[in-house]
Amino acid sequence: MAGSGKKWLVGCGVGCGAAVLLSILLTVGGSLYMMQPFNKAVDARKALEAEYGTRDTYIPPVEGISADRLEIFLAVRHDLLPMCEEFRKIGESFAAMDELDKGGDEPSKGEIFKAMGGLTGSIFGMVGNLGRFTELRNEALLGHGMSLGEYIWIYVLVYNSWLGEVPNRDFDGDARGAMSSKEQKVLVAMVRRHAEALASAGMAAEATLWEEEAERMKRSETGVPFKDGTLPEGLIRVFEPYSGKLESLYCEATSSFEMNRIKKRGLSIHSD
Repeated sequence: MAGSGKKWLVGCGVGCGAAVLLSILLTVGGSLYMMQPFNKAVDARKALEAEYGTRDTYIPPVEGISADRLEIFLAVRHDLLPMCEEFRKIGESFAAMDELDKGGDEPSKGEIFKAMGGLTGSIFGMVGNLGRFTELRNEALLGHGMSLGEYIWIYVLVYNSWLGEVPNRDFDGDARGAMSSKEQKVLVAMVRRHAEALASAGMAAEATLWEEEAERMKRSETGVPFKDGTLPEGLIRVFEPYSGKLESLYCEATSSFEMNRIKKRGLSIHSD
């Protein structure tokens, strides 16, 4: 049937694109070229962590998120806007390949090669841009004076908790709808450190609220704190005057790796 032929084409297109990418990575020149943005991202992460510590050591302040810290967060988001557009374009290339599977007729050879070329380019673009996005984010955080842990804390509470954006919506529009297990672990640990800090400051009621939220997050399908938007009133009062700016600087196309951290182990690169 025509439909089954086009489905095979889409599957082959993805597989061939990945094979082309792998073959280039196995060459010395290609490997060095593809590794450059990741090496820069690793260097930027090390500089950021040397200054502000890792995301796993960040302790959210007992006084909450202040307006001046939210403005710094907005400045970082603004610096990342160009990368948002890059990932939108990559998503369009993947969508073009999917369109071949939706038509009523078999695609022509010209359509096949055009879609394949766009897909292969998108795979290369996706890999390189992931490194460049992480490098730019880390450099923006260092330049504006914010740790990755604080960035993650504000990002999740603003976009996923308060504004209700679905976590992990990929650049091609698909959404897992939940934090990954690693992301959930990072967030639960942050919430617990916040609760401990509140308890140490003699704020028992607030500490109990956040500790209970940590327990709910562990059982939650999404892993999002206060997923129904019922954040503490103090946070909502800070967020509300900036609602327009926050919404305008949200990027669906990069939401699946806003929290990522790139590390190098030997000759391999890992993102977590």
